[in-house]
Order: sequence, then structure tokens, then C-alpha cells
Amino acid sequence: MVRSLAARRVAAVLLAAAACTTRTVSPPHEVTAVGSGTGDVQDVVRLALALDAAGDRKADTLYASDAVVVGNARVRLASPRYAGIASGGGGRVTMTAANATVSGGVAWVLVDYRWFRPADQRAEAGRATVICELRGGGWKIVHAHSSQPLPWEP
Repeated sequence: MVRSLAARRVAAVLLAAAACTTRTVSPPHEVTAVGSGTGDVQDVVRLALALDAAGDRKADTLYASDAVVVGNARVRLASPRYAGIASGGGGRVTMTAANATVSGGVAWVLVDYRWFRPADQRAEAGRATVICELRGGGWKIVHAHSSQPLPWEP
């Protein structure tokens, strides 16, 4: 009985000591705060949207060869890649909101945009999440997913 009481006391002391221990965990790479130093990756997304709206094949150079692009629940292999942008070119895109985060060699951008084509007086809204990786010294889009708000959503 004395041994079990002593064993309990030792166990209690060890548990208390373990509960009071702290350790510092550092991330494996530096994380850049949202909105800080994210201009380059936002420029890539802005250019991708602009070239897509214009129907310009130069947009292909912004994507990694293994990139997956989904617009309105369909895989898109060529322009127009983003939801709400119609084929035929002649349009332009305005980014209405953008929020980018960079962590090491990966970045993700959340963007709201509006597409306009003056020729037929058409306008559409869209929202996209674009994931980029540093490849070959520059940002490449590796995944993009876009959709349009439903008609009853604000």
C-alpha cells in the first residue's frame, strides 16, 4: 500500500511537470502575411484573367503543364478558362477584389472579377481561387477554380 501511494505521488509529479512543459514550434519556411509582398502573384492572376477575356493564347504560358483549371464545375483546357468569360474574345476583365497569401514557394489568390464585352453589351461576375507555385524562377498557375454567383445570391 505504501508503495502504491509513493508510485501515485511520483506519477502525479511527473504528470504535473509534463503538463507545464512548453516547446516552440517554428514553421518550416517563412510565411508572408496576407497582402504583404503578394503583388507578383496577383499580377500573374490579373494577367491570366485579362488574356483569357481577350482570347489571347499567350495565357497558356502562365500555366504549369500539369495545371488543372475548373470553371463552373467543368474542366477547362483552353480559353475561356474562367467562369463567366465567354468565348470569342473581345472582352475585358476587372478584378473587383483580390486577396493573396504566399507561403514559401506556394501562393493562393482569392479573386472576384467582372467580365465585360462592349460589342454585345454583356457583363458577368465570377469568383476564383488560383493556386500558384514558384517554378523556373517565376509564378506558374497550377490550379484554378472559378464559379459564378447563383442568380438569387447577392
